[in-house]
Amino acid sequence: MKYWMAFTVSLLFLIQSCKKERFYSSDAFYRSYKTWLDFKAASNNSYMYTQTWSSWTGFSSSMVVQVNNGKVTGRTYKSMIPDEQDRTKIKLYAEWTETNETLNTHKGYDASLTLDEIYDKAKHVWLRMDKDENLIFFEAKNGGMISTCGYFPKNCADDCFTGVTITEIKN
Repeated sequence: MKYWMAFTVSLLFLIQSCKKERFYSSDAFYRSYKTWLDFKAASNNSYMYTQTWSSWTGFSSSMVVQVNNGKVTGRTYKSMIPDEQDRTKIKLYAEWTETNETLNTHKGYDASLTLDEIYDKAKHVWLRMDKDENLIFFEAKNGGMISTCGYFPKNCADDCFTGVTITEIKN
């Protein structure tokens, strides 16, 4: 009996340590990834995409990222805020452009990623978050390519989305 109990406890620990890999298993992701690979080949891995972000406070931003031959070569950023005098109007908050020579020099902004890197991050980070603790999103509205991917903690109220929103991809 003592050995049976030890065997059972050992088996439970073994099962617990061999948890299945947590990956958001979605046919939509794989279809989108295939569409991306087709687009990448047709465009010689040279394209631009627009990434956006907005807050419930009215702040919004967009960044256009230029990729040539699989490398980020430039980006243009613009952000807007509500006008303090008239909240129905928005005004320019910040605007800048980086070229290949000045790429990623603006402090406080993440380095821009290629779409290969975004799909990789989607697969290995954003879509692997714990489904019990997070709402997980994946959409492919850019001609079948990634448009929204990330997660939102269930216990968070405002501006908690971690991931990417891409409104346009073109060559």
